[in-house]
Amino acid sequence: MKKILFISLFCYVSFSFSQKSSNLENWVVGIGFNEFLMHGDLTTINPKTKGLNLGFYLYLQKMVSPAFGLEFKGQILNMKGASQDFSDPYPVLYTETEDPNNLYFKGDALGGELNLVINLTNSLNNPFTHSGRKFNLNAYAGMGYHTYNSKLYRLNDDTELVNYANHLGKKSYAKSVYYTTGLGLRYKLSKRLDVELRQTVNINNEDNLDGAISNKQSIETFFTTNIGFVIKLQASDKENIIWKEKYTNDESLIDSKLAAKNIRDSQVLKTLFKDSDGDNVIDKFDVEKNTPRGSMVYGNGRAIDTDRDRVIDLYDKCPLQFGKRKDGCPIIKDTDGDNVLDKFDLCPDEFGDRNNQGCPLIETVTETIDTRIVNLAKNIFFDNGKYTLRDSSKKDLDKIANIMLANPDIKFVIEGHTDRGGNETYNLVLSQNRADAVLEYLVLRGVPAKNLKAKGYGFSKPKYNNYSNEEKRLNRRVEIKIDKKEVVKTPVQKTKDIIYIVQKGDTLTKIARKHHVTIKELIDWNHLKMTNLKIGQTLLIIVE
Repeated sequence: MKKILFISLFCYVSFSFSQKSSNLENWVVGIGFNEFLMHGDLTTINPKTKGLNLGFYLYLQKMVSPAFGLEFKGQILNMKGASQDFSDPYPVLYTETEDPNNLYFKGDALGGELNLVINLTNSLNNPFTHSGRKFNLNAYAGMGYHTYNSKLYRLNDDTELVNYANHLGKKSYAKSVYYTTGLGLRYKLSKRLDVELRQTVNINNEDNLDGAISNKQSIETFFTTNIGFVIKLQASDKENIIWKEKYTNDESLIDSKLAAKNIRDSQVLKTLFKDSDGDNVIDKFDVEKNTPRGSMVYGNGRAIDTDRDRVIDLYDKCPLQFGKRKDGCPIIKDTDGDNVLDKFDLCPDEFGDRNNQGCPLIETVTETIDTRIVNLAKNIFFDNGKYTLRDSSKKDLDKIANIMLANPDIKFVIEGHTDRGGNETYNLVLSQNRADAVLEYLVLRGVPAKNLKAKGYGFSKPKYNNYSNEEKRLNRRVEIKIDKKEVVKTPVQKTKDIIYIVQKGDTLTKIARKHHVTIKELIDWNHLKMTNLKIGQTLLIIVE
């Protein structure tokens, strides 16, 4: 073990001095006194041990970084102690005839240690961000080797009882490996000098450091309190590595490694917080890393599409309407080409007049309305034995309500019918409930209740046979008709149609002025796709 320690020391010193002289700010020399305290078979914590156990230490230390370093330490210990008064004494070998309470030991030890130095202040905080620091806290851990000449005496007459060499046939000096750990606090006195207080706990690998051997334990613990000075070896224009500060006029004191670390940290931050598409959502959390510039996005980086028609709001011309066109707008249909959109056309499959809600002009207004409502009412159905409206019926009931609202002076009768299942009374009540259900729905849609009547007929007026389920379903119906008793027919004014033949030189403007109509009316009446006219072409002109 002794050879290992010396080889380690040789390699450490050789490596250290092979560095450039500019690294002397990493080196310090410590010197001072130590106080020994024993805790084994015998202890120093006893009033019988008078005086101090003062010794001496010297160490050489190098910090390889602001936080870590190595240290070689040599020390001389002055040791003494007596029996333990705070616990029951136990027999000590080779002194069986002696009173265990009447024993003490003394001796000297010479040894060396190799320690790892951990600068806690610089490990827990960046040493280059603190200006004007005065205190520095270090932790130490390592292994040592020492020789010692402990002897055991009788307390009342100082008679020597045990000499390690005499009893065991060995030399007068014993030897042992020990393990050490400790904490040290340094205070900066000047650029060259610090003062240090260090407390260590040491475990001796033998049971003879206190001169006493027992069967109770095989290792012993001793403590040392060290106080002394730390001499810093750097040049006059340098600063020791553990005291370096960022805020200094000497730029050469700024560690180049710290600058390189800042560059690496900056690159890491750029990678971690990269935002490829510039939508303020970093790539790590962005589900769409190629969002078009200018798009508003959700928290996950997806471009906002308010109406969910797969056209993002940035490009959607109708952002609040679900659309199927490429610009995000809905497809607007005019199936019969009468310039009345299907959405507002009561006769979407028949070419009609704009003034008649898209339906063709026939003999009377009431006949047109009656026909339309009768057709729509064919789609009102109920489940067997129930008077709850099916959801599929409500779309056409909404259209019927619109027609009624557009003609507030016309009154209507709602007739309820059933199939032939069940008895007559039951079906009569059921048919009345179905008619009432339709009336209530239309009233909820805004149709005045005074314009409506509900009448149930049971199965007295079937439209189909009741042989199949489908026929029975069709008999479970509601019919809506104009109340003929309340109708006063209003004839529609007939118009005088003029068929005009296009002459040479005619234009839409000239023809419109000649007949006191508008160009738009000419286009609408004749469904013109182009404004160019051909000689001999016929045009319809409606004159009221």
